[in-house]
Amino acid sequence: MAEKRFNRSNALAVICAAILVGTEILAAALALGWALGGLMGWGQEVTYGLIGLSLAGGVYLTAVFVRNAMKAEPFYE
Repeated sequence: MAEKRFNRSNALAVICAAILVGTEILAAALALGWALGGLMGWGQEVTYGLIGLSLAGGVYLTAVFVRNAMKAEPFYE
């Protein structure tokens, strides 16, 4: 069985894309929680709860993105 080689180019592409897309997703999730809490006039605790929930969703979406990016650009060939 042949030894698999680490592909640095694919790894770098996935890492850079994960940083870019992950930052955008998390910033949008933070803004969503803050905006909903502020527009609806809910208290500070509810707004923080919404921010936490939306950030948890953002982390999940970032993880899904990275998993799919690793399938498209495999680290080992």
